[in-house]
Amino acid sequence: MGNCIPGSPEIAANRTSSLLTDLFNFTSSSSDDDDYYYAPNDTDYAIDDASYAAAQPCHNHYCPFFHRVAPPLLTATAATAVAATTALLLALALRPHAWPRGRALAAQLALCCALFAITLFPMAAGIAWGWRAGEGPCRAMLLLWHGSVLVQGLLWGCGERGRVPAVLWVAGMAMAVPAALSGGTVGTGQSAQCVQRSVDAASAAYGLHVAACCCVLLLLLPGAMLRGGWGAAGRGPGWMFWALWAPYGAALLGGFLLEVGVLPPKCGAFEGFDFALGLGAALGGLHCCLVPLALLLAAFRRHKGGDAP
Repeated sequence: MGNCIPGSPEIAANRTSSLLTDLFNFTSSSSDDDDYYYAPNDTDYAIDDASYAAAQPCHNHYCPFFHRVAPPLLTATAATAVAATTALLLALALRPHAWPRGRALAAQLALCCALFAITLFPMAAGIAWGWRAGEGPCRAMLLLWHGSVLVQGLLWGCGERGRVPAVLWVAGMAMAVPAALSGGTVGTGQSAQCVQRSVDAASAAYGLHVAACCCVLLLLLPGAMLRGGWGAAGRGPGWMFWALWAPYGAALLGGFLLEVGVLPPKCGAFEGFDFALGLGAALGGLHCCLVPLALLLAAFRRHKGGDAP
């Protein structure tokens, strides 16, 4: 959520970009001992200690806000999602007639929501007390986090036309591999975090990650919803999923354009996109509890309307 990376000047020096004319580093404006730095990536841009000390810092108010709000929000979202997804799966098993069409897809969407939800518990713990599980589990969590969203986007996009769901699952998880490769752990001890650390326009993995998210969240989903691929019963939850994730996709694209220099590289712009990306991820994360509830409500209304056979 955003680009809040704890560390030292060395971390910031390793995350600089020749695409910018100045070094922009974000430092926390709170009274905490931890400082937070932001600067884009590029190994070609060298900076020594004197240059770093002379650089004018950008005070980032996002970092203390993120570390204060994220753990309880993620925990509450995950707990609610587990309850909502369990209710949906039980309804699918006990009331199959409420889904005369699309029952298999509804079950897959519920599974996607459950997979997303289970990543939120370790994410919340890692933000609150530091990520202690290591690099491999961090990347596995990022793969599952992004993969479950992309698979769900493909399922919504194909709707009842998705005759080979296994292909969509493989495709969605494959599209999430760049997100895992461009992420990892930074810091040590209680300051260690599992983050999307390679915010770098020159990184192929990060570029593919941005492209995959934008293609699914900003192009495929609205086009599919406009075509009405899921019919009246699924169109509402489908539009909900898209509305929740579209701001994240837009913020991701905006941050990438900022990295490549299309947008002016100003301190306020970097902090603004940190807020936009973090809040977009938080908003999108609500899908794992709201979408199962919306699917349950759609099935209930259809059943009460006498549409079931």
